[in-house]
Amino acid sequence: MRSVSRKAPAKSHGFSWGRFPMGDTGVVAYRLFRRDHRGALHTRCIDLRPGDDRSAIAASLRRARRSLRDQVDEIDLESMGVAA
Repeated sequence: MRSVSRKAPAKSHGFSWGRFPMGDTGVVAYRLFRRDHRGALHTRCIDLRPGDDRSAIAASLRRARRSLRDQVDEIDLESMGVAA
């Protein structure tokens, strides 16, 4: 089992993410962030185990990022009066 270190999210507009080991539980919380056109923050949180298959972890994170992107894009399109 590999160790996972904490990674703080970047302080910028657009997409960023953070990784937070949850003590002795063996769970690592991934938090994905994206801002909409107003600057409002939207998040997705996923709890994974570092011993899981790396390709499964990557696939889970890609699905979460895609879901977050779609949610924020829908909000942005709605504000512009464009049907998604």
